[in-house]
Amino acid sequence: MAESTALSVYLRERRLAAGLARTELAHRTQLAPLLITQIESGTLVPNPAMLQRLFDGLDVPLWYRKPILVLGLPAVESGAAPTAPSAEDLADLASLTHPACLTRFPTMDMLAANADYQRQFPGLGAGVNVLEWMFLNPAAKKAYLDWTTEAQLLVHAFRMLSPLAPSQRVTAIIESCGKSPDWDPVWTSEVRPQDIARRHLRLRERSTGLERRMMLRIYDPAFPSRPWWLYRLIPVR
Repeated sequence: MAESTALSVYLRERRLAAGLARTELAHRTQLAPLLITQIESGTLVPNPAMLQRLFDGLDVPLWYRKPILVLGLPAVESGAAPTAPSAEDLADLASLTHPACLTRFPTMDMLAANADYQRQFPGLGAGVNVLEWMFLNPAAKKAYLDWTTEAQLLVHAFRMLSPLAPSQRVTAIIESCGKSPDWDPVWTSEVRPQDIARRHLRLRERSTGLERRMMLRIYDPAFPSRPWWLYRLIPVR
């Protein structure tokens, strides 16, 4: 019997979160209920056409679909993935001239940040969880001019991708962030599709208090792949 993959678990959890029975999802996707059962159990790996139908039927935003596949399908590469950035990874990060960091997804645990990133976001460095910093560190509301929107987007991404993370870690993050009075209102708020696809962030320059508009870029390291993503904030000219 085949073992469930992270992707099959994700699809099942996403269906349950949407309150859909397999028969209802089958009707939405025009896939046989037996196929959905096989996909969710891990005995059948869905082809791209099936995945497209499933993502559409489960209302998975376009912006999350590639990350779900990256996190949900087993890597083809041989050898164990690194658990921490190497000296070369850290040197590469430090060489970037704008704010940048390495973050593990979907838990949003920070592995490393360059000097400019830590200047912009005080207290957000290696070993810190981004969600916990966002809700529990007062520096977050000083750094973001649109704190509520950015918090909503972070929580939305966490909710969409957390079935791909260890459940104990997800529970610990939720319990920690729940100490903030802002957590429940943000957790239950709606996110607009145009906000997910935003191009710019509005930050407050610490030294002057003036607005600093940045483009957000996210990269998935490859050759070899690593279990974290590179975030870069690039000034808008």
